[in-house]
Amino acid sequence: MTSTRIKPSSAARTQRAATNTSAETAKSISPSRRALLQAASAAALGAATGSVSAQTVWPQPGKPIRIVIPSGAGGGADIFTRQCAEWLTKELGTQVIVDNKPGATGMLATQEVARAVPDGHTLLVSFTAATVANKLIMLKPPVDPLDSLTPIARVGGRGGNLLIVNPQVPVKNLKELVEYSKTRKDLSYASWGVGSGGHLVMEWLKTVTGMQIVHVPYKTVAQIPPDVISGVMPVATIDKATPVTHIKSGRVRGLSTLGNERAPQLPDVPSLAEQGYKIDAIPWYGFFGPKGLPRDLTERINALINRWMVTPEVVAFFEQKQNDHPPIPISVADFEKVIQADLVSWKKLIDAAGVKPE
Repeated sequence: MTSTRIKPSSAARTQRAATNTSAETAKSISPSRRALLQAASAAALGAATGSVSAQTVWPQPGKPIRIVIPSGAGGGADIFTRQCAEWLTKELGTQVIVDNKPGATGMLATQEVARAVPDGHTLLVSFTAATVANKLIMLKPPVDPLDSLTPIARVGGRGGNLLIVNPQVPVKNLKELVEYSKTRKDLSYASWGVGSGGHLVMEWLKTVTGMQIVHVPYKTVAQIPPDVISGVMPVATIDKATPVTHIKSGRVRGLSTLGNERAPQLPDVPSLAEQGYKIDAIPWYGFFGPKGLPRDLTERINALINRWMVTPEVVAFFEQKQNDHPPIPISVADFEKVIQADLVSWKKLIDAAGVKPE
């Protein structure tokens, strides 16, 4: 377990946070995009605050907030969660702790939060594979991956992951990888676990393309790049943030985003859709609390996270560090609708991939 403690500074008022940004960072965002994000933020904040009451005291004086994440240090979820924790610490004037609990395809972190007191002091940052996919493919999970949690806010939702190879693998796109795989009996690929988004999309691609490649699950995302760079693992699926510097330096090669859009920092890497494979199951990150989290508190945290997402620093952070399109704020109710829709789209993907519940 890795924990990061951030000392709280003096409490800042929530109305002031959006203006405490540097002019230099703001200039990195186009006026049209900034206007769009500000409008989305205002709409989400207005919808949320309209139903917030003063009934729930949060944060409780002297009690820290812990954000549990189901991945190790250095992965995409870890990077942005720490950035958010720092912002919340300053915004709320209370200590916010990031707690890494990787393992069991996200279920270690999920059950940790599911069994916590629903008072807003234990939160979960999770992703589609650990929630929606686990709901569909786990027959006997220790806790229900969705019903034991309260959805709070979605972060992202446009991206997908990446398909990468060692530069010695003689392929430059997905079609060439498919043909190459048919000439090799020992070709394998890594993902960050059975049931992960990268695993499910690759198994689907194997079904629709005839690609012949064996899955090797890793425990964390951070373990994958060294093995791809060294050639121990020739092919891998990975989040979009982790391998950017390795791709730009030529130590690994990007073949495709595992979604329908290119990534901001890798404009030369085509999407799946561009290569003929449009996909509806697009992964996201999301904030959750334990089941029973009061609705007024859920709405308040949603408003905070939505406001954090559209600050110029965070928009630039997602584009430049996360290699992703800026997140668009949505309400709690809309996040709940996204989850219900994804239960349908991800089931189609899982069924097409031939992954059986176990």
